[in-house]
Amino acid sequence: MGARLLVIGSTNVDLFTTVPRHPSPGETLLGTGGQRAAGGKGANQALAAALQGADVTFVGAVGDDADAELALAGMRAAGVDLDAVLTVPDAPTGLAIITVSEAGENTIVVIAGANAHVGIEAATTAIAGMDEGDVLLMQGEVPRETIEAAARAARDAGRGVILNVAPWMALDHDVLTSADPLVLNEHEAHLAVEELGLTPASDSPEAVAEAIAGAGTPSVVVTLGAEGAVLVRDGDTHQVASPRVSAVDTTGAGDAFTGALAARLLEGQDLATAVTHAVRVGAYSVQHSGAQSSYPGIGDELP
Repeated sequence: MGARLLVIGSTNVDLFTTVPRHPSPGETLLGTGGQRAAGGKGANQALAAALQGADVTFVGAVGDDADAELALAGMRAAGVDLDAVLTVPDAPTGLAIITVSEAGENTIVVIAGANAHVGIEAATTAIAGMDEGDVLLMQGEVPRETIEAAARAARDAGRGVILNVAPWMALDHDVLTSADPLVLNEHEAHLAVEELGLTPASDSPEAVAEAIAGAGTPSVVVTLGAEGAVLVRDGDTHQVASPRVSAVDTTGAGDAFTGALAARLLEGQDLATAVTHAVRVGAYSVQHSGAQSSYPGIGDELP
C-alpha cells in the first residue's frame, strides 16, 4: 500500500445564502438560497485530497443528528476512511453559515458543535497507526490542545506534518515549526508574525513568509487568492501566479488548495510543483458554487 494522508479536523453542514452585497452592521437584506451541503475545513481538505488521488483517513466528530450523514456524505462517496469519526450524543453536528455576495466574496460564521469534541486521545491513537511516509494534515477548527498534541506526536514519530492554521489560533512555537509546510493566507500570515514577535523586511507576502520561515519553520506557503501563492523553503522564495478566472464563489477555495497540495506532496512532488498544481485546483473551485461541490477530480480539466 502507498502512503496515506491522515486528516484530523472539522466536519460541518454549510448553510448558504446569496446577497447582492454584504450587509452593514444593523442592516437587514433579503437573500436567496438556503441550501445545505457538507463542509468544514477538515472534511473539505480531506475530500479535495481524495479527489486528487490521495488515500485519506479522516478523524473528526459529528452529532447524533440528521445533519451527521449530510456532513459525511461527500467524503464517504470519495472513499475517505471514516472509521475514526466519533458520534457525540450531546452535541450537534457543526454548522457554518455562509453568506456569498454577487461579487463572489463570502463571510462565514462557524458553530463548532461536535467538532469541539475532537480530542487528544482520538488524534494520538490515529497517529500511532501511521506508517513511514504517511502525512498528517490539520487545520484550526478543532481544539488547540488536540492540534498541538497531534503535531508533537507526529513529529516525534518522524511523520510529515502539514498545518493550515485557519482560522488562526496562537499555537505554541514548536508546533508551528513542526509544520512542513505551514500554510496560511495573507491575514493569518500577518497574525503569525505578530504572535512570533517577528519583524519582516516589509509587509509584502514574500517578506512575511521569509520571516516566518526564518523563525524555524522548514517551509511556508502563503496563499494570495487571485494572485496565487508564495512559498519559502531552504532560503528560496518563489511566487506562483494563479490562472485568471471569473470567480463565482470563493467558499472553500483555500481548502481545495490545501487538500490538493497535500495530495501532491504525499506523492513525493517537490513543494513548488505541488503549489503550482494546488493554485490551479483553487482557481477551478472558485468558478463553481459551494465548497465541496466545487472541487475537481483527477479527470477534470484545470485552468
